[in-house]
Amino acid sequence: MLRLRSSRGIEIPGLGIFLEDVSTLVVADLHIGYEEALEVKGIHIPVSQYPRIKKELEAMIKRTNPERIVLVGDVKHEFGDITRQEWNELIDLFRFLKEEIPEVHVVRGNHDNFLVPIIRKFGARFHEEGFLLDYVYFTHGHKELLIESLSAELIVIGHEHPAIAIRDDLGVKHKFKCLLYGDYGDKELIVLPAISPFMPGTEINAVTANDLLSPILRRCDLLRFRVYVIDPDIGVYDFGKLEYLIY
Repeated sequence: MLRLRSSRGIEIPGLGIFLEDVSTLVVADLHIGYEEALEVKGIHIPVSQYPRIKKELEAMIKRTNPERIVLVGDVKHEFGDITRQEWNELIDLFRFLKEEIPEVHVVRGNHDNFLVPIIRKFGARFHEEGFLLDYVYFTHGHKELLIESLSAELIVIGHEHPAIAIRDDLGVKHKFKCLLYGDYGDKELIVLPAISPFMPGTEINAVTANDLLSPILRRCDLLRFRVYVIDPDIGVYDFGKLEYLIY
């Protein structure tokens, strides 16, 4: 596991973070049910996302042995009513988490309609806007955030699905999911990659601030953010500051 360049004990065990001093594993943007949502549009792909997400969660839980887990929004994909695939996979997800981790929290994302009945069935805790745990505030990231009213020192969001694009010597572009770490006003900010394998993300080194999804990130000096590339197959790497990765 790679440790974040922070004064706090924050590790990157995979497509998420582990906050050592509060024993909390944090992940974002599962988008469960994505395959069925595509099928409705006439696009047919094998149902393969959830097993990969579960495998990644199992690996991170094994590495960190957390006392709690926080899902920072967009647990499901469909904006409307819950689909059959979402129902079945969410039941399995929360049953699995309940067996593995004492405390489960879900922060509402912009996709997370009709999720509460399943969450309550398994004793997980649901947070409509976000919640504060010690010095950390968790929120999805799709809404404006007034940091002046927050007592938190660190903010953790998802929503953006950050990724980095790199061109090799032949000009071929390679895209990797990444975690972003920097400042938001007088707070520290971590932007998590999507744990969903079907959400490749926003190429943060190839877009303008106006193209970013999160209004929180539009207010940040992203060029000074540190970029941590995360790939389940090749590991975690510190790529330095974004300002050196613009092309």
